[in-house]
Amino acid sequence: MSENASDWIRRVSVWPRAARPQQVSVDEVTEVDGFPWFELACGSNQATPAFDVLSRHCPGLTQQMLDDLLTPDDEPEGNSFANGEVRLASSFSVVAQRPNDRLERGTPQGVGVLEFQPVELLAGSDWLVTCWHPRRTFQGSSKIKDGPPGDTEALHRAMEERWVQGKRGGPGDLGVSVMHELALTYAPAHRALYSWLEDWELSLYLEDDLDNRDQLPELWGLMAVLRNWLNPLNKPGLRADIGKAWLPATNHKAVIEVDDRVDKALSGLAKLSETLRQSFGLLHLEQTEEQRRHSERMQHRLEIAAVVFLVPTLIVGFYGANTWVPGQGKHWGFWVMVAALVLLSFGAFLAVVNFHRRSSEASEAETSARERRRSDLLRSG
Repeated sequence: MSENASDWIRRVSVWPRAARPQQVSVDEVTEVDGFPWFELACGSNQATPAFDVLSRHCPGLTQQMLDDLLTPDDEPEGNSFANGEVRLASSFSVVAQRPNDRLERGTPQGVGVLEFQPVELLAGSDWLVTCWHPRRTFQGSSKIKDGPPGDTEALHRAMEERWVQGKRGGPGDLGVSVMHELALTYAPAHRALYSWLEDWELSLYLEDDLDNRDQLPELWGLMAVLRNWLNPLNKPGLRADIGKAWLPATNHKAVIEVDDRVDKALSGLAKLSETLRQSFGLLHLEQTEEQRRHSERMQHRLEIAAVVFLVPTLIVGFYGANTWVPGQGKHWGFWVMVAALVLLSFGAFLAVVNFHRRSSEASEAETSARERRRSDLLRSG
């Protein structure tokens, strides 16, 4: 292998059309029957040394093709070269992750993140080159970090098994098989988004105070990012014309299988979008209810304060009127006024407390009904 090539070449393998693929070194590529698959993990800053090595084994490869391959896209895109004989496809895998382990269904948990693994594929008539770019982690619609390219051992073993089982072909077909393995991650990702939304809705029945209002916009952002990454893979016309496929493939059925997975993921996200819109309405209702409860608490405090000051003020004002009152000018008249202050104030206080006790009982009954609905949801889930 060329000097320092091991820093950016992950693996080199040769894929015979009628035998199991073999892992080889760069110098051994020409000694084994079959077409080579070069797996890279580098950036455009290493395009020149990569081209010096790969051009010897990849007829028709140009510097522009390699530059496009090694430059990660913000979202998957493709390209075509040499009248379609060489094609560049951008794909990805995605994993939904949560900060905490799932302990119990319905337990409030934070919305997780989506980790994307971008993969660029460049296929010619007798060679395939792929590049695994740094992973990108999104929280909501914002990218929060980049990471090193993920491990490819499991994917490579799956590719070998598919090859041995007879799902063979040329470099473009092998590239489509790689895209199929990557597409297997789309359904679990959008199912995880559904699960996070369901937990958010259940948390409304678990907590009286709404402290997770930011999670719904985060879910919407994750859904939008995943949809934006999937849309470029949904190429029109490829189901009828294999020439419109991402790579120069010959197995039309395999191309349609990948397209089906992309379509199903987009369809699931469309349904999730509608559910999220309804959840935003639910969030608005919950915020309104929270404001109502806050207003009621404030009103309760004001009523208590009014009782404390209003009744004594009324009585003192009555005794201060410039007219005759019982006990006027007598000592016992003072004690009558004090007794009236105490008894009437205490009576007014008891009346307010009794009113709020009844309101509290009604609120507790409503809370019990919410708990029953939550239990029914948990049993039916």
